[in-house]
Amino acid sequence: MENLALTLARKIIFKKILDRFGGRLRLAVSGASALSAEVAEFVNDIGIGVYEGYGLSENSAALTMNLPGKRKFGSVGKPLPGIRIEIDSSVEGSKEEDGEVVAYGENIMKGYHNLPEQTSSTLTESRGLRTGDLGHLDEDGYLYITGRIKEQYKLENGKFVAPAPLEEELKLSPYITQAMIYGLNQEHNVALIVADMEKVRQFADEKGLSGSNPELLQLPEVRELFKKEVQQFSTTFKNFERIEDFSLLDEEWNPDNGLLTPTMKIKRSVIEEKFKENITSLYA
Repeated sequence: MENLALTLARKIIFKKILDRFGGRLRLAVSGASALSAEVAEFVNDIGIGVYEGYGLSENSAALTMNLPGKRKFGSVGKPLPGIRIEIDSSVEGSKEEDGEVVAYGENIMKGYHNLPEQTSSTLTESRGLRTGDLGHLDEDGYLYITGRIKEQYKLENGKFVAPAPLEEELKLSPYITQAMIYGLNQEHNVALIVADMEKVRQFADEKGLSGSNPELLQLPEVRELFKKEVQQFSTTFKNFERIEDFSLLDEEWNPDNGLLTPTMKIKRSVIEEKFKENITSLYA
């Protein structure tokens, strides 16, 4: 029945989506920001093969890649020919199998121009590139990126949290546009959540609720909706990684208001400063 439903969906629904892309798109390569495995599988089921890769400017340009016939959703693939990936487990990570991803190969830079100290901290003695990313290799040699070392923080109980994976998972909710998790030296995590106000208003209309955007986000019914969404998309994470409370925002983060980088990554320190009162209130 499942295969039959997928076949019908491809003919009736997915074809319309493909037509929006011109009707001939059959392959897409993903890099830079994280791609949810669920999103990749959905796009693949539509009929667009998704192949996720990984690399940095310092290695010109790819280190790993998923290839036709050799692909695992959620991973960034296997090392390309001539490249070796190691995991430095001496770096504390949020999960036991994680460590810093270190890459070796002929495509690794010689160093930063006129920046010897930065070069020595980025390259190992054996010319390995310290990527600054947390990750692990599975039994088949596929690489999984789980966060950035500089983004992870320690809770009051000593547990390390890499916030990016849960932030990406929360954005799978149709009601959540963006999210940033915080918990440095705190007992637990909290989150700033940017709501999809179009979806919120649809929900409000169905429930007979009204008000301005900020007023809607403070209503108990709307808060309860988001509480359920957060719980639903946090089930695969450990208790200490989950969030205990959240603040709902109606202003979308973007490069124009200085809250996202040009490559659409969140500026954590800037967001923390701008919404300092929101975060403080969650721990009051």
